[in-house]
Amino acid sequence: MKRPVQELREARGESRSDLAEALGVTLDEVTDWEQGRAQPGVARMRALTAHFDVRAALINLEPRSPPSIADRLGELL
Repeated sequence: MKRPVQELREARGESRSDLAEALGVTLDEVTDWEQGRAQPGVARMRALTAHFDVRAALINLEPRSPPSIADRLGELL
């Protein structure tokens, strides 16, 4: 199952700053990946897969869609 960068990062107990430092990238780059505004290039993707010890196919880089109204109502009820 594909997992977003944010989920992988949080599962390791890392902040965005921690991940940026570990990969030698800027905090803005990590934020952009997590929010779907940008995708890492080949070298950065290799660094991500090595850091999280997963295959690239298991990292979800799709923009996150907002929750549907039904999902939001389900959370409130």
